[in-house]
Amino acid sequence: MPKNKSKSVFGEFAGSTSIGERGQVVIPKIARDRLGIKSGDKFLVIAHYGKLILISEKEMKNMVKNITKHFKIK
Repeated sequence: MPKNKSKSVFGEFAGSTSIGERGQVVIPKIARDRLGIKSGDKFLVIAHYGKLILISEKEMKNMVKNITKHFKIK
């Protein structure tokens, strides 16, 4: 991990990127390495108050599983 990483209430700074002609975004290698993101991983994309949020499919499945176990479904 780089020694000059910057932390804030928003998380760690891991580089910058831009949108390509086909709407694709490259996630910086530092962020991919820190988060264990691999080629082919799938994400849920959420637009929230002017921010773009990516949640991995695996993480979303775990979150839904943990939330739904608290409800009794008949």
